[in-house]
Amino acid sequence: MFNMDAIDHSMMKEFHEPGDVKRSVIVIPHERLREWLELKTPDIQSFVEGFPVDEFECEHVPRQLTPKISPQLNFFD
Repeated sequence: MFNMDAIDHSMMKEFHEPGDVKRSVIVIPHERLREWLELKTPDIQSFVEGFPVDEFECEHVPRQLTPKISPQLNFFD
């Protein structure tokens, strides 16, 4: 999987904590897949554009904490 700097991407920059490195996957559009697979040069700049925000949906869903079940005693509870 290839990724890119996402600090300026309007949606992906919101996915990490403030101060963390902002990264996003590079999405290869289906209509350019053959071009990607047949690429002969290391110049991938035309593919490194980030994905169009209007084609994706996102929302914040807090992670649910799951209790850890352990046969050991927990002295810190």
